[in-house]
Amino acid sequence: MEILPRYLQYGEESSFAARSPIYKIGDAAGPKPVYYVIAGLIKVSYALRDSNFTLWVPPDGIFGLVEPLAECKRLCITQAMERTILYRWDLEGFFTAAGVSWELALLATTGLTRELRILNAEFGEKLGLLEAGSR
Repeated sequence: MEILPRYLQYGEESSFAARSPIYKIGDAAGPKPVYYVIAGLIKVSYALRDSNFTLWVPPDGIFGLVEPLAECKRLCITQAMERTILYRWDLEGFFTAAGVSWELALLATTGLTRELRILNAEFGEKLGLLEAGSR
């Protein structure tokens, strides 16, 4: 039996079959919007104006945090690529768990930073192309 990290508290475990959608663009964040991957693989797909990009979230990864923090609807499509076990929190439970576990806070910061770097590179490249075309 696998021993789960001690920071998996104040939430609940959920299982998803392969190819199951987790949420899609425009969905409300819902009552338990923040996810941690215990086992499996999650595909996160963003559709920007003229392009799409994919982010893969393996075990020990966190996703679903951007939209509840920004208080907006979902900005991407997420799908379990194989049988996946997730741990889910509401925001209060997540903040409580992260407040007592530096490991969880680090995982969340790492996940957010990775996502923001991808978005920044995507927008930076597009802005560079726009500026070059206007000269």
